[in-house]
Amino acid sequence: MIDKIFIDTNILVYLFDKTERQKQTKAKKIISERLSSSKFFLSVQVINEFINITSKKISFPIPLNKQKEIIDLLNDIFIIASLSLETTLSAIEIKNKYKYSFWDSLIISSAIENKCNILFSEDMQHGSIVESTLTIVNPFEK
Repeated sequence: MIDKIFIDTNILVYLFDKTERQKQTKAKKIISERLSSSKFFLSVQVINEFINITSKKISFPIPLNKQKEIIDLLNDIFIIASLSLETTLSAIEIKNKYKYSFWDSLIISSAIENKCNILFSEDMQHGSIVESTLTIVNPFEK
């Protein structure tokens, strides 16, 4: 079975943040090791959060013209999921049921909507299973 893996914003940021070398190396490794045997997903939300964080909240901000190049690269590597009203409504249900923040619930909702079975995230509870279909994995867990 091919894993369908959804990438949370924090993992994506580590791919490009030079101040977190160990996490950058680990993030690159987990993606490269699974690239040929998995499908990777991002949502428009994750891309927008990535732009916000990497343009002003990291030690070495990425200029917006470089951001556009990165987004083109991401579009070549990942399947980019759109958000719909149904995604939002599902996120509200997930938030109520599992007590995640709304923004995390929106990521979870998008992952489930795209039939992903794994969500790589540093911020959510490692090993949690949502709606019996999606396992949250913190790739930095030891």
